[in-house]
Amino acid sequence: MGYLGNAVAILLYIGLVAGRKCEFENRCQCFFNTGKQDYKADCSNAHLTHIPDFPKSIKVIILDNNLISTIPDNHFRNNSKLCKISLLNNKLTVLRKDTFYGAFNLINLTLYNNEIKDVDKNVFMSIPALKYLNIKRNHIDWMKLNITFPYSLQTLRMDFKILEQNHIFDSFKGLINLENLDISGLSGECECKTMTPETFRTIPNLIYLDMSACKISYVYRGTLKFMSNLTFLDASFNFCLKFAGAENITYDLQTTSIKILKLNKIHKIFEPDTIVLKSHIRNLRHTNLTELHADSNRIQLFEKGALRSLPPTLRNIYVSDNMFGIGSYFYDFVAVNITFINISLQFSSHNFQDLHDEICVKKDQTDPLPVIYQTSNQHEVQRQGQWKSNTIPFRIPFTLQNLIFRNNLFRFKIEANKVYENSLAYLDCGFNIMYSWIGPLLTYKKLVHLDLSNNFCSNVSKDFFRSSPSLKSLLIQNNLLGFVLIEDMHGEILQHIPKLEVLNLADNRIPYLPYNFFKFQSMLKEINIGGNLLEDLSFQISHMQNLSHLDLSKNRFSSLNSTARGQLETIIKSNPNLTLNLIDNPLICSCDTIQFIKWMLQTKIKFTKLQSYKCKLYNGNTELLKEPKRVYEILEKKCSSYTALLVVLSIFVIFFVLILLCGLVYRHRWKLRLMYYMTKNKYQNSSRKKFEDKEYEFDAFISYEEEDAAFVHDHLLSNLEEDAKLKLCIHKRDFQPGKDIAANITYGIQNSRYVVAVISKTYLESYWCLFEYNMARMESIYSRDCENMFILVSLVDLSALNLPLCVIEKVHNQSYIEYPNDPLGNTLFWDKLKEVLK
Repeated sequence: MGYLGNAVAILLYIGLVAGRKCEFENRCQCFFNTGKQDYKADCSNAHLTHIPDFPKSIKVIILDNNLISTIPDNHFRNNSKLCKISLLNNKLTVLRKDTFYGAFNLINLTLYNNEIKDVDKNVFMSIPALKYLNIKRNHIDWMKLNITFPYSLQTLRMDFKILEQNHIFDSFKGLINLENLDISGLSGECECKTMTPETFRTIPNLIYLDMSACKISYVYRGTLKFMSNLTFLDASFNFCLKFAGAENITYDLQTTSIKILKLNKIHKIFEPDTIVLKSHIRNLRHTNLTELHADSNRIQLFEKGALRSLPPTLRNIYVSDNMFGIGSYFYDFVAVNITFINISLQFSSHNFQDLHDEICVKKDQTDPLPVIYQTSNQHEVQRQGQWKSNTIPFRIPFTLQNLIFRNNLFRFKIEANKVYENSLAYLDCGFNIMYSWIGPLLTYKKLVHLDLSNNFCSNVSKDFFRSSPSLKSLLIQNNLLGFVLIEDMHGEILQHIPKLEVLNLADNRIPYLPYNFFKFQSMLKEINIGGNLLEDLSFQISHMQNLSHLDLSKNRFSSLNSTARGQLETIIKSNPNLTLNLIDNPLICSCDTIQFIKWMLQTKIKFTKLQSYKCKLYNGNTELLKEPKRVYEILEKKCSSYTALLVVLSIFVIFFVLILLCGLVYRHRWKLRLMYYMTKNKYQNSSRKKFEDKEYEFDAFISYEEEDAAFVHDHLLSNLEEDAKLKLCIHKRDFQPGKDIAANITYGIQNSRYVVAVISKTYLESYWCLFEYNMARMESIYSRDCENMFILVSLVDLSALNLPLCVIEKVHNQSYIEYPNDPLGNTLFWDKLKEVLK
């Protein structure tokens, strides 16, 4: 605003340097410019009861917070260069005609919060260059005095009280340069039940008008109509005004240059909810409004089409602390071309201390205009607000970039949420009760910042962030995510947001994070995992070459192991500005953690508030870690002797134990041998007995090749089954049809006492015959404790050159029978074979 620009210009013009005690008053500090000709005197909080005599070159005088009760006439007669006087919070009671005489170039004057009761109406005419004047909180009715203000005045802050409806404030006459008028009751005293076209008639060039908290009940049309330059209007905290009363304000704003309109708390807190009709805001359609404030008005619904009446130039809307219900106005919201909206604090509770017993002037006593809407219209709006579906038709304007939906305490799951294509980049949903994040959040492709902190959430799906690839800042602190994050072994929850730069996971009761949790986050710059239950840095961060801050505060770290330290050293090679926060961890300084203390001493990583770090020593005392070198030297001296002693003792104990064992073995060597053989024989006898007692389904399994089937069926079966009454397993006869051939073979072998292999040239070339042979060999070795269950019947001469190694081994270790193929020899062959099998 204008007065701020003037103040800055003054300070830049003076170019002050460091202060020192003033020669004229040692309780003041003087700040000289480079030429030591013009300077500022700061005498605030000096317990002064009178104003010092200032030198001619003084430009700025600060006398705030003192006990000054009077200003002598002509006191500033020699201070023609004086630009600013501030007498805020003093005890002034009188302003006479010549109080400021001599300060002809005074630009800025502050008399805020004094006890002025007597004022000459021409007191300010002696300072014709005055541009800024603050005379608020002085217990005086400036309206009755008709004070004459300098024509040069641009900013006026004053108390304002008009009890008579047609009162004309003549002191505003001639203030053609007045741009900023502050009559707010928030910073002073203001009471004006009605505003009429005569109230500000003589100051048409206002740009800034603050009439908040002025107990306004009604504003007539035409009150602001002539202010063509008006860009800022604050009519907040006028609890009797309501939106119906603000309708005339919006009507007048059509002829102004309004940019910012504040209508906060124009509705009493404990009155029925507000329904905003189209007529209340339709006139804003013809303005260039860019920012609208309507906080704390108990707004429940908008009439259908009302939101479409807002101007296309509107960019920012503030409607926090209201009572929005579900209604058809949701569909109108998408047509508003805003870029920012704050809809926080919905359905918030209020204290009765906030209740204002303001007496409102009834409209029918002051309003000569016809009633604009009828009660029947309100019933129609209420009927529209009765939504029949349980699903909220959530649609947002395409132009919306920033949405604040904070501190509403709404309890629901975030399920699949498809919103029309939008430009949303900033979304703040903190301090609600969104307890489960299922998603996915669809069509939020431009979302850069997401705040879901303080939501009591204990579940987040692996698809939740799937459609937010541009996300750079994610704030999800103070939830209960420790229950689900520990199961994300492959980093799938965050895999869809590889551009993430800022992540806050603080206060989530996380006991540990899997190694690959941040697998896809190579762009991270800040990680906050403070306030959790971490005891070790178990997750990978070495691939984050841009990481500049890692917050591990308020966890359960006793130290950082070598793997964690190695990862941090890898990062600092590419980013020398890395900072680490380990505050409020139970760090331990002992021989086991001495390498960690040494690392703190040598690393180039910057530790946040290192002077606050504490660690527990081996003797139970607490030591500050602000000087790691000293702590390391203490531990090094303690641990070096301890380590050497431990190594020597360990070697001695091992050597003693070995000698003792060798002596005992040598002394009892024969006894140990005897026990070994006794145990071995006992095991073999028990195993043999087990196999001897077993009942088998077959006496022998016959393994043969198909070309030798004539020998088996014509000779072997007749001699062994018919004559000797033995039960044989023949694959063509005894294998179960439909069963796998390998399963049939293993079943037959396991349930036969012996295996008779009919060896021939074709047998040695057959895959299945060798399969049967090897299965029988494995059965003999592993299941029957190397029992001789093999009988080899050779139909040809067995030459070692033609036999496989496994068959040669059996031939060498066990006897085999050759079929003689002559009558006398055959009889002897079959008798021997029967004897073996029986």
